[in-house]
This record gives sequence, structure tokens and C-alpha cells, in this order.
Amino acid sequence: MFRRFLIAAISILTMVQIVMLSPSSVDEEQDGGSIAADPEHFIPKGDQPLATGIPQGQVPDYSVDKFNYVSTQDGVKQWKLVAETAFLYNQEKLVHARNVKAYLYDSDGKITVVIGLEAKYFMNERDLEIFGNVHTTFPDGFVLRSPYLRHRPQARKIEIPARYPVQGDGSATENQKMEFDSYGMDFDMAQSRITLDRAVQVRTLSPGSERTTIDSDRCVIFRARRTAHFTMSAERPLERRFVRIRQPSLFAQSRRSDLNYGEGDAAKRLNHLIAYEDVLIRELPAPVKPEPKPSASPLKYATGGKAVFDAQRNVIVLTEYPQVYQDNDTVTGEVIVLHRDKDIVEVEHSNAYSQGN
Repeated sequence: MFRRFLIAAISILTMVQIVMLSPSSVDEEQDGGSIAADPEHFIPKGDQPLATGIPQGQVPDYSVDKFNYVSTQDGVKQWKLVAETAFLYNQEKLVHARNVKAYLYDSDGKITVVIGLEAKYFMNERDLEIFGNVHTTFPDGFVLRSPYLRHRPQARKIEIPARYPVQGDGSATENQKMEFDSYGMDFDMAQSRITLDRAVQVRTLSPGSERTTIDSDRCVIFRARRTAHFTMSAERPLERRFVRIRQPSLFAQSRRSDLNYGEGDAAKRLNHLIAYEDVLIRELPAPVKPEPKPSASPLKYATGGKAVFDAQRNVIVLTEYPQVYQDNDTVTGEVIVLHRDKDIVEVEHSNAYSQGN
């Protein structure tokens, strides 16, 4: 197989792109004469490409090993792509690369590193797409795993459409471990904001605290503030439109919820989880053996308009018409504080109490 090598300097508007390519004759010498090379030799070998829109059965105009490419605007690096092999299709103005590593630069010079099986970009555009086993590591160590990723440097965004599953893991950078699963993701690099739009599950675990799992339709994570906002789709029936919160000893649901997942200090944990609107809280049975006797008292549950879960004090503060139920007893008041480790209910300005037979 013969290659053609070329050094191409391409300037499009304010964008400067430099690619090192290698030209070669399409004819080869044999016994003192020349014969035309078989075009099949120039068609990229391997499995069906993962990248979409790659010409099939077509000889690329250029191929290069140890590909190294930098995209800049006004002299500022936007991204850099390193690949084992790359193919250039002139008519389509398309570059297809295999076994890739991309470096995405933000305005502060910090680098996000993306590894994947393939990459694709158009030479008259600035967006970069990565395909197959995509592993993204942000400057602070936060990791994403997905089948696909698109970097839009002009908008300063990283996007994963909702048809692709996404896994996130921030345990390398947080004293508190935080993970999430979703379908689709939009990361606004300028705002340090992650938007998860479908089938979201977020899991947190702080030293000395119970594991907390939150399921919702949508979640917006503000990474600079270390807060997350959970909501449900308006298309859901009202009876199923609840954010669900689970711990080994507790279940809760509400229309929306906010999570403050700490400040990274070793002395701090999950500071607050706040549930809003139509809040229901129910204690869960402890995994004890043998099974509790049938005559054991039912576990208590509570309702209200707002609930604040304070992990440092291990209490739940209920407001907005709160009520607590156990057996046939009901307690209401302006503020009710549930002490989870002491099994104490503290009521401020109690206005009702009933005791059944």
C-alpha cells in the first residue's frame, strides 16, 4: 500500500488548522515498468465504522498514521486530536480518525481529556464528535462514560443526546462519593452546569452517612455550588409525578427536590436534602432476622409541604402543614422535627393530637 503525503495549511475565516499528511504515487514500479495500484488497497480496513456519515467503499484522499491535529480560533486552542490513524475525504471535507484521544481546552486553559474508538469532524466546522467507549475526564477528575460525545467549542458545551446512556462518577474528587446514571447529558462548560434530561438516578455516600439514591425525570447539577435540582416531567400522570428518595431506613417522595452534596471538606457531609410539595416520608423496616412479630407496631410516616433532611444532625424538619402518624396516633404542628437516631418527635406549636383505641 502506498500513501500520498501532503502538508496542508488551511485557513478558514479566523480558524487556523494544520494537518500533517503524507503523499505517495498511486503507481508502483515493477520489472522496469509501472502499473496502477489497486484502489482496494487504499480503502480503510477494519469493522464497520462507528462514526456516522463516513463514505463506504470509497478510497480516502489521504491517510496518516500517528495523526496530530489542533483546532484554533484567533490563535487560541479549542481542541487537539491525537489518533492512531486518520483518513481525509476532500469532497466531503471530512476527517475520520480511529483510536483517538482528544484534549478540550476551556477559557482558563484547563483541559478535559476524552478517549474513544473513533472521531469525526468537518474541516469547515469546529465541532468534534467522539464515538465508541467514550471516557471523559474533567480537570477536577470527574469522569463520564458514554457511547458518544459531541464537543461544541463555539457554544462551550459537551453534549450527549438522550438516546445514549451516560454514567458519571465524581468520587475521585469528592470527600462524598457521587455517581449518576441517565440518558443524555448537556454540560455547559462556562457555567459548570450539567443537565440530565431523562431517567435520572443520582447516588451519594458521605462518610458516616447512609447511602442516598434519588430518582427523577430531570436533574440539573451546579458543580461550582455542588447542588443538584430534581424535577419530574409534566407529561407524567399526577399520581406518578414524584421525585423518589431512598435510604436503607427511609423512603420519601415529593414533586421536586434540592440536594446540597457538600463542600469537599473532610469534616463535612451531605448538608441538606430538601423535598418540596406533597412530601411523604416513610420509615423502612430494618433488615433484621428473624422477621418481626406480626404484633409489632407499624412504622411511622409523615407528610407535609416541605422537608429538610439534615445529615449532620440526623434530623428531618417538616414544615407547611406537617403531620406525623404512628399506629393510630397523629401529631400536627407548625414545625415537626424527627430525630432519626433517637426515635423522638419534637413539635413546635402543636395544634392537634389524636390517639386511637
